[in-house]
Amino acid sequence: MGKPGRLTPLSRLLGSTPIRLAVGLIAVFATVNILSLGFAWLQLRSNVEKQIATNLDQQIAGFRMADDPGTLAARVDTEAMAVDPETRILVFVAPGGESFGNARVQMRGREIDLEEREGGRDLGDDGYRLRSVAMAQGLLVVGESLAPIRDMEETFLGLLVLSIIPTLLISLGAGVWMALASARRVGHVEATLEQLARGNLFARVADDGRDDDLSRIGAGIDRMAEAQGAAMSALRQVSTDIAHDLKTPIQRMSVLLSDLRARLAEGSAEAGIADQAVAEADHAASVFQSLLMIAQIEGGSAKSRFVCVDLAQVAATFAEIYTPAAEDSGYHLTLEPLPGGPVPVRGDKVLLGQLIANLIENALRHTPTGSRIVLGIARDSQDVVLTVSDDGPGIPAPERANVLRRLYRLEHSRTTPGNGLGLSLVQAVADLHDARLILRDNHPGLRVEVRFPVPGAKGVGIAGSFQKDDPPPTDRRQ
Repeated sequence: MGKPGRLTPLSRLLGSTPIRLAVGLIAVFATVNILSLGFAWLQLRSNVEKQIATNLDQQIAGFRMADDPGTLAARVDTEAMAVDPETRILVFVAPGGESFGNARVQMRGREIDLEEREGGRDLGDDGYRLRSVAMAQGLLVVGESLAPIRDMEETFLGLLVLSIIPTLLISLGAGVWMALASARRVGHVEATLEQLARGNLFARVADDGRDDDLSRIGAGIDRMAEAQGAAMSALRQVSTDIAHDLKTPIQRMSVLLSDLRARLAEGSAEAGIADQAVAEADHAASVFQSLLMIAQIEGGSAKSRFVCVDLAQVAATFAEIYTPAAEDSGYHLTLEPLPGGPVPVRGDKVLLGQLIANLIENALRHTPTGSRIVLGIARDSQDVVLTVSDDGPGIPAPERANVLRRLYRLEHSRTTPGNGLGLSLVQAVADLHDARLILRDNHPGLRVEVRFPVPGAKGVGIAGSFQKDDPPPTDRRQ
């Protein structure tokens, strides 16, 4: 399965658990407050509407004693003079159609339209709750202004705008701020885990002085990393000690076998056996020498010698060194056109040369005669990319992680010279330079990419570059 694509900062932010928790709590808070405010609004509105209905009933009840149209018209006119039509409507429509009161009534079916009386006071703009009753052979219309409901609406709207919304915004801001602080800590833990997964067992979360769950998780990760680092250091030390202790005896054995071979007659069976023994002893010595070199690289002492190196010039130098030998063996080694100007990386020029040499030799060793091998240097905004590609049999995708292990060899490579440490040494040099080693399919063949970080320091020139008369690094064919 392929690795998922990189998340954008916004996606990472929205996918953060602390951010989601903060937004969720704010949503719950907002929902509870809005529901409480809505319930209070419904209750108060219901009470006001009931009060308006009670007032209308009382008004109608006060006029029921008048059965004569003239009497009722006089009472309505009298009371209407003392009532502001903006708050209350009193109208009696006599049997002849004449209106009495503080407004005029127009009937449209069952609907009642109110109009101002000529010379009378203005009606209210908030609307009315009207009730009509047949009385004294005419129609009595009473109404109560809806201004109390409108005022209450404005009050609740002001409460929403000036109280709840600012509270929500302040709470949201505070919640997101605290969540971002927590998210930064989670991001630091994730970055540490990523470094550990890439093999940097020195990465630590570090104690921030707090006593919470994230601090405890970080402390647990640091303890785990420390234990793994100690185990790996012990394992590497054992490997280094074994290689160091056996290297000298095996070299002596090789010298003794060579001396023995020199004393044997050419063409004898004993001479053939001695030749095989010398070859095996030399192979074992090269294995131990490579293991010791990998251990020294992983120790990191070479970082003290890092300078700014022109990787393009290093690649050109090694292409010039290996091209004649490759052509003599029937291979085609070419160097892609280099970028204009120096291509700086920060590192050890001898180890960088060893890396390029190992990659070229690996391609020469594991591809058939006549294969094409291409060495290239490129750069972009983030990386300086060294590539060595061929059109040979390649490496199956499931095996690409295995070939970076020490002493691991593919089945079809067991009949070729080597000890399975060439790519392991390349990986060690790449790790030392904070570079990424990537194996890809070249369709056909293998494409090896080593991605170096671009030096970020301002004003750093190219120092320690290879010159054509520089001696190449030791030729360690794996």
